[in-house]
Amino acid sequence: MEKQLYFFIDESGDPNFYAKRKRPLWTEPTFEPLLMLGMVVVENRKVLRQAILNFQNQLLTDPLFNTIHSLNKPNWYLHASQDHADVRLKFIEFLREQPHIKCYIVIGRKIPEIFHNKHNGKAAEFYFDLLNKLLTLFEFDGVDQHMLFLSGRQSNTEERFVNAVRKAMQRQSGLASDTHFKCRIIPSSDYPELSVVDYFLWVLNRYITQGDKRYFAALENKFDCIYDVYEEEGKGRIYNASNAFDLAKASKFIIK
Repeated sequence: MEKQLYFFIDESGDPNFYAKRKRPLWTEPTFEPLLMLGMVVVENRKVLRQAILNFQNQLLTDPLFNTIHSLNKPNWYLHASQDHADVRLKFIEFLREQPHIKCYIVIGRKIPEIFHNKHNGKAAEFYFDLLNKLLTLFEFDGVDQHMLFLSGRQSNTEERFVNAVRKAMQRQSGLASDTHFKCRIIPSSDYPELSVVDYFLWVLNRYITQGDKRYFAALENKFDCIYDVYEEEGKGRIYNASNAFDLAKASKFIIK
């Protein structure tokens, strides 16, 4: 039987180093010092999707939650940074109970020197380089078909997305043919599966930027791999089951 996997990819932060008229953003207090990309891989997409939809519907019919203002907005969907604290806690509990979810994350520290020398000062190059590194964390061998979905939050193009996937597959297993995968750029509001990735990114970002490990610790066993790309002066460091991510192990993150 043909084996097919589904990949859902989202981001936290943005790839921008400059504002209009080439104004450097890294000198400003509002500069986001990290861009993180996350990926969740599932074999049975329909089961996960229906479970999330059922979860949302339960909140909307539960008097303990359905009076929360954000749930009553048109086209509401789960989004960690905007959700009420009670909703966040409930969904994190939901994620803990999902047996087959594994998440992969790359952390891109936004270092101007690397941005100019490696990515030619182009935000898109920075973004898709991180995307390629995220994809290479997964072993593509032994799978017949790959369906990859990328959140459309940034000005992503399907051509760049396809090239990043092709490059990762060729580097790993020589799967040069595009028949092994299909790529789509999708809106988060229409794909509840992206809420899962969004939450994993949120709990890791909260741990790094605020030192609050509570939510990260609750989901720690769901993180298959975390790749801090520019750790150790740009050499990078990979965290996994045998070397769990911990702020005490990492060099200091510059958080304004």
